[in-house]
Amino acid sequence: MGEDKKQIQLNAQKTGKGTILEGPIVPVLFSVSVPLMVTNFINAVYNLTDGLWVAQLSLVEFSATSFIWPPHYLFISLGIGISIAGTAIISQLIGAGERERAESYATHVFYFCLFIGAFFSIVGYFLSPSIVRWMGATGALRESATKYFSILMTGFVFEMVYLSFYAILGAQGKTRVTTRISAISAVLNIVLDPLFIFTRIPLINLLGLGLGIAGAAWATVISQVVRMILGAVAIRSNVNEVRLRLKNTKLTSMQFVRLARTGFPTALGQSSAALGFTLMHSLIVAYGDATITAYAAVNRVNSFIMMPASGIGGALTPLVGQNMGADNRERARDFARAAFRYITYFTLIGGAAMWFLRHPILSLFIRETGVHADLVWEQSLEYVIYSALMTPAMGYFNAFSGIFSGAGYHRYAAFISILRLWGFRLPLIFLFKTFTNFGATGLWISMLASNILIILVGIILYKKGKWYTNPIVRH
Repeated sequence: MGEDKKQIQLNAQKTGKGTILEGPIVPVLFSVSVPLMVTNFINAVYNLTDGLWVAQLSLVEFSATSFIWPPHYLFISLGIGISIAGTAIISQLIGAGERERAESYATHVFYFCLFIGAFFSIVGYFLSPSIVRWMGATGALRESATKYFSILMTGFVFEMVYLSFYAILGAQGKTRVTTRISAISAVLNIVLDPLFIFTRIPLINLLGLGLGIAGAAWATVISQVVRMILGAVAIRSNVNEVRLRLKNTKLTSMQFVRLARTGFPTALGQSSAALGFTLMHSLIVAYGDATITAYAAVNRVNSFIMMPASGIGGALTPLVGQNMGADNRERARDFARAAFRYITYFTLIGGAAMWFLRHPILSLFIRETGVHADLVWEQSLEYVIYSALMTPAMGYFNAFSGIFSGAGYHRYAAFISILRLWGFRLPLIFLFKTFTNFGATGLWISMLASNILIILVGIILYKKGKWYTNPIVRH
């Protein structure tokens, strides 16, 4: 029995440079995290390209695509909570060699995401006008944001189902598979964007559908459908060793409850963050369209800078989870130490590059001229300074979230997510807006300060060591 258990562990944890349970720390860390970095790069390229296409319509429509991100993410956070819970539980069961239970949980994750996705696709579609109105958007911004958001919500169910596949594959360290799927989906989205958005496709001058910002939303939905199909193919292929037993698994309320209880802190943290960002966007609206556009443009650039750190942070969940499940605690801590070291390197280099290349990069988004464009430039260049300074703290935040989730301390990950926004950032924004005349600068200072303060909290929780000495392992 011991040999069978060991073989299950070794078969399920193979990476390009060894195994998650064995092998040199740094090569295994990068074997799992590099595909996630590539996935982040692909997503960033898509977001950049999508933004560039929409920016050719108008700055207002470009702003609308970023304006609806928080409420959209609020719905997605429910799926992320279940997905991360599934990754943590399944990875720990794999580490313990309990494949049958891992497959049972994988099946429950799938059904959970399917039900939630179908329900909130319908709810989100009908609530989208009210949500955009509640956020304070008016005029052209409100019209464009409502149109874009309502269409995106029709594809929410496909996004949720794919998250279940992502959790199953991610728990095994099969990040290369999910990277290929993301690449295909992103390339398809990039190709469909100009076809759906413009009446005449730029550069090649062929006829398009001319749907405007609605076309960008429909291109995203179609790519989500394709991504879900590719995920299903991967789950049924030989690369996946944790099978979905849709017909032979008895669904139990106990496992759904465990997933819900395990995923609730993460979902709470993510949804609270999304609500906070929704509120923050409603506050940014008060500063004017120029501030909204500057915020959107710099954040698109920042998504590139954070790719390596996000990849390493995401890799820590299965790396820590599987080693905690196998009672390899010191190895789990070695992964954490290596992650912090390389996140420091990547974010410092990325922040410097963001500063030195700020003019040519921002000029890709700010294409209009006039007084409004000049104000956008002024605020964008100021925000770049603060964004570059906060990159290391944002990277460490990703690492702490991955470590705590992998060790089963989802409540820690949720706590730092909620505290960063609701405990630090939003109160600071309110104070600057109410008691100073700093204008948009108060926003940028609040973002930088909240990221630094939450890292101090993360260090305290990490050094406290409860995640290491007393992991919550799902055997």
